[in-house]
Amino acid sequence: MLWFKLFCLVGTLVSLSDSYKILTIYHIPTGSHYILASRLVKEIAKKGHEVTFITPYPSKMPVKNVKEIPLEGLQTLFQSATTSMFTHEDTTPIQKALFVNEIQYNFCKYFLPHEKIQNLIKSHEKFDAVILYYYLNDAMLALAHHFKAPVILFASMPLYVSESFLLSQPSPSSYVPNILTQYAGHMTFWQRLKNSFFDGFMILYYWWLMLPKHQKLVDAYIPGKPDLYKLVNNESLLLINSHASTTEALPVVPNTVEIGGFHIEDPKPLPKDLQKFLDDSANGVVLFSMGSIARSAHFPEDKRKVFIETFSKLKVNVLWKFEENVSGLPKNVKIMEWIPVSDVLAHPNVKAFITHGGLLSTTEGVHHGVPLIGIPIFGDQKMNMAVASFYEYAIQVPYTELTEENLSRAIDQALNNPKYKQNIQKRSKILRDRPLKPADNALYWIEYVIRHQGAPHLRHPGADLNWFQRNLLDVAAFVAIVTFLPILVLIVLFKKCAKSTVKRKKD
Repeated sequence: MLWFKLFCLVGTLVSLSDSYKILTIYHIPTGSHYILASRLVKEIAKKGHEVTFITPYPSKMPVKNVKEIPLEGLQTLFQSATTSMFTHEDTTPIQKALFVNEIQYNFCKYFLPHEKIQNLIKSHEKFDAVILYYYLNDAMLALAHHFKAPVILFASMPLYVSESFLLSQPSPSSYVPNILTQYAGHMTFWQRLKNSFFDGFMILYYWWLMLPKHQKLVDAYIPGKPDLYKLVNNESLLLINSHASTTEALPVVPNTVEIGGFHIEDPKPLPKDLQKFLDDSANGVVLFSMGSIARSAHFPEDKRKVFIETFSKLKVNVLWKFEENVSGLPKNVKIMEWIPVSDVLAHPNVKAFITHGGLLSTTEGVHHGVPLIGIPIFGDQKMNMAVASFYEYAIQVPYTELTEENLSRAIDQALNNPKYKQNIQKRSKILRDRPLKPADNALYWIEYVIRHQGAPHLRHPGADLNWFQRNLLDVAAFVAIVTFLPILVLIVLFKKCAKSTVKRKKD
């Protein structure tokens, strides 16, 4: 018995020696983003680390090793700004950039002065690392750095170009599409021209207008008034929810790790009525979900009619995420207020997935090898669907072209053209074929930067250069001066010689 107690004591001490205190800052009150943040927190806690989790969504059940700091009010703030995402469908990338930047700034303006955040600052708590959910919220970087621990950024999607610029991440406009465009990486000349313009505008707008506003928030609410312009490029690690199977290959630096698909877990048992519906659908099922932000209930009446008329003519059943009761539905359509999308996609009878094209939904469709029909609305959705259409594992139906004819044609292609099934199954194999599960990979690198005191050896030298040095603009200017100045001098001398010659002849 004594030996057993000693064994348990040694085991406990070993466990404690590898246990870290980690602060996780999450501020976006949407279901899809919360899925990512909460999954990461749970995986960290499962390894025995102590997590302090700032979140707008308090858990219904306590989670072992997780201490939550719930922030009330963020959900109301978000809902008032986004009554219906369909109103933003036809806006330009610049208009969308202005919109999301303002929303994220307002989140920071609400977040930093919050009593619970200020109490945390004054508590002088110590953390081994701080994980910040990074999404155009640079004022919160000052909060993360306030605790003088390695800062780990977690991006739910490929970076906005302004974020790449601030973090010294490579993002060439020639083949990295702006996340708010509807381009894939292989762009035409005119697309590259527009992409360059959008990139340039968003970088200048954020650097000159938004970052100073964030700095004022930092000056008001973070002790010592740290300089954001120095902090924005000092992360120890960047975790990106991306992967070459869904977002194309991205150029990344050594302290950047792609963990796309890490939120996907083994399928869970479905509710009995849902399981029965799927099992009894001998002809197959089309799953339809617009995600957690663009709600089906917000579709205008003419678009609802398009869906209902189209679905009524299908031989397959339709499972539709709809947030309110709908009258006059065809017999082959089942609506549910919330659908566990990944678990449903795992069912063999699901043959196609109508989606808004959000990155989580797209990744889940790819993971389970179910062809996509994309109706993109906002944010990265159009780019995601442009990529999926380019590689032919999705059929895109632009919202403005959403008619019964176009939707019927897209569903028929997804169900009956074998290339879409074949292509997405290839993508599924690529997504799954990794040496580590993406969640385990994220945990490894989080612990790695803590073990190595921020892992400064992963920081590339270019991060210490000014943006014009990093892009060789100073070298280009020098070469231009060295090349053209002698020519200019010769031209001036030639003109003077010519004038003097003419003058002598006149004399």
